[in-house]
Amino acid sequence: MNDLTEGPILSKVLRFALPLMAANLVNQLYNVVDTIIVGYAIGDYGIAAVGISFPIMMLFNALFMGVSMGGSIIISQMYGAKNFERLNKAVNSTVFLALMMGLVITGIGLTLSRPLLRLLNTPQEIIGGASLYLMIIFGGTCGNLFFNLGSGIIRGMGDSKWPLYAIITSTCINICLDTLFTLILRMGVAGVAIATLIAQFSSGIILMLRINRGGYSMKISPAQVIKPDSFILKNIVRLGLPSGLQGMAMSLGGLIMQRFGNSFGAEFVTANAVIQRVDGFAIMPLMGLGMAMTTFSGQNIGAGNPKRAQKGIYVTLATILTIAAFLGVVMWFAGGAIISIFSVSDHVMEMGKRGIRIICFFYAFMGMDHCIAGAMRGAGAAIRPVINSFIAQICRLTLTFALAIVPLDRAIRVAVESGEYASADLARAAGVGTEWYYRVYYAMALGMVIGAVLNFLYFKFGNWQDKGLEQRRLRAEAAKSS
Repeated sequence: MNDLTEGPILSKVLRFALPLMAANLVNQLYNVVDTIIVGYAIGDYGIAAVGISFPIMMLFNALFMGVSMGGSIIISQMYGAKNFERLNKAVNSTVFLALMMGLVITGIGLTLSRPLLRLLNTPQEIIGGASLYLMIIFGGTCGNLFFNLGSGIIRGMGDSKWPLYAIITSTCINICLDTLFTLILRMGVAGVAIATLIAQFSSGIILMLRINRGGYSMKISPAQVIKPDSFILKNIVRLGLPSGLQGMAMSLGGLIMQRFGNSFGAEFVTANAVIQRVDGFAIMPLMGLGMAMTTFSGQNIGAGNPKRAQKGIYVTLATILTIAAFLGVVMWFAGGAIISIFSVSDHVMEMGKRGIRIICFFYAFMGMDHCIAGAMRGAGAAIRPVINSFIAQICRLTLTFALAIVPLDRAIRVAVESGEYASADLARAAGVGTEWYYRVYYAMALGMVIGAVLNFLYFKFGNWQDKGLEQRRLRAEAAKSS
């Protein structure tokens, strides 16, 4: 375990963050290999079907991930305060709440997958594959639950290595099974989904076993899981629900963006899925440092040392800005070459290359957003990052509509009114107005800027240092005794 409450800040943060970055790298490498396999075995529509499913999955998983985040924040604060009795209660209470959420997510996801795809105006060519993929994924929600829950618990205590080991195992299993199910057995997107489920269950089991047998200062006990601590449970919800709502806001924004993007046709959907895979390599270290700041901030706020938490944010921000500048240059020159390894058409590749060259200029703002929002959540100030996220999403969607969708609809209307096409559907199928697709990425980039600036202002002028759970409990006890 890694105690982040003492010692040199940068080396401590990097030591904790490097396994998180490596885990993100392995996960992104899996996504790329998975996409390549799907491209070869199924083609562009297979990539699009899996890619369009992601924002829907994230919408339903956001609340559960928020619960895991709330539990991780409390666990890191309790570990920083060296209160191991309450640490044990926090872990078991988190497991209880997560299991309840998992059951809810499974039921809702199975019921609403296909209606949501229709609502998103999903192209007819990919709706069947996307629906099948989602139904299988939601049917095995518990696998994803065990992995994310175990990772959050272990990271909260400063151990970032075992989540890495688990995801390496998961990735190896996933790639092998993808190859077997899609290239050899020709199971299509169903094979991709089944491979994902088996891999997630495997990694989740590894982490659950590690928690109970790894010599940590707590254990998961069925007797304690079914009798959660009410005070801790309430605060997990208090901290986790805003994070979950933030995740849902981002996912809902992603769904609306997906609907906007679907207006540009299946080729854009495919290009966007490829961009997400390639872009994931660039944002990997930024996300890793942001995740590290949640634990760093939580442990130091729990230990009653907000000045060290604040200094850690400045140090990490400087590191992120340096990395982001370097990555932006690399992706500008190498992004197209990376996209070319996917089995996509030339037009899709050109769309992807243009999109990545727009986004790469704004990595610094994305990294700043991840760092400060992660630190604020770790400190227990979970509400303000949610508000800022909502504002950024609304601005992003408004800009997308104004910059991309309005010109697209105007071009289609003009083409129909001029008699060039008999109907809007025919004009849309012919690709009229699709040249405006790249403006979607400008709107996305401006949304990153707005979110980063709002979070930075709260960091500079807000009262986030006073939100620690342990300090709240101690003040309450002191007030009662007096």
